This record gives sequence, structure tokens and C-alpha cells, in this order.
Amino acid sequence: MFIEMWEHLRGYDKWIETEARIESSDVEETEQVGRYGNVVGYAYSSGDKLTWTDRQGEKQFADFTVSDDSPLYQLIGGETVSIRYDPARPDRFYYRELMRTRVNTAVKSTLVALLFLVALTGIIFLRISFHDRLRR
Repeated sequence: MFIEMWEHLRGYDKWIETEARIESSDVEETEQVGRYGNVVGYAYSSGDKLTWTDRQGEKQFADFTVSDDSPLYQLIGGETVSIRYDPARPDRFYYRELMRTRVNTAVKSTLVALLFLVALTGIIFLRISFHDRLRR
């Protein structure tokens, strides 16, 4: 429901729907460095190349990257997906599942930041309260 409203507000519902092909999908490994510069783990993402043909018969290309917690991480070269592209600028595309992945990532990041701020505020409040009690 919300995604359809978003698509309507942005005009994506008026873009041309077509099948696009995942031309390549490369796993990228990034080291996660700890506090002291040591490697504490790895993060994985998938760099994908998407191609489609516009109404004029021209082949269009786009790249996107998703992290390993996205359902799109499982895509491999040769698979097809449904996208929409802008008829005025055929190189611009909208892929609903990619939008969902990006929204989920943004929500998770926002929640982590909010939890951190709440915890920090709580610690500051407790510290101020503790100092006030010690002064009495």
C-alpha cells in the first residue's frame, strides 16, 4: 500500500515496465576493522549490473549494490527482473525490490542511531543524577 503510494507520488507508475537482465553479479568483501586497527570480520555485498532495452531498441545499463542481508543478494547473472524506466530518460530506472531493500536499510540504520541516542541520553541523565546526589 505505502509503496504504491510512493510510486504514484514519484510518477514511477507512469514509467515503462520492462524485463531487465542481471548481466553480472560480483560479491564484494569488505574488511571490518576494529578499534585497534585489527580485522574483526567481513561485510559482504553484491555489485550487480542490470541491462534492459528501451522502446527505441537501445540497450541501457545500470549498476547497483546490495548488502548480504538483502533478498537481492541472491541474484546471479542471467536472471530477469521487472523494472520500470523513465520514457524521457531511458537510462533512469526504478526497481521496486531495490527500493524496498534501501528503505529497510535506512530504517535499520535509523533505529540503531535512535537506540544509541536513547542509551547515551540515559547514561548522561544517570550521571547527572548521580553527581547531584553526591553533592547533597
